[in-house]
Amino acid sequence: MSSPEELTFVVGRWLCGIVFVLDVVRRLKATLTSSGEQVSTAPKH
Repeated sequence: MSSPEELTFVVGRWLCGIVFVLDVVRRLKATLTSSGEQVSTAPKH
């Protein structure tokens, strides 16, 4: 990494990937939470 532009490009790629992963995790949590609430309201035996 010899230039600031190159460093910015690499950091931008990492941030883009991290944001994508966080978005997927957030969606999965929302799905799991909604299904978990449905299970928790069921009567326990």
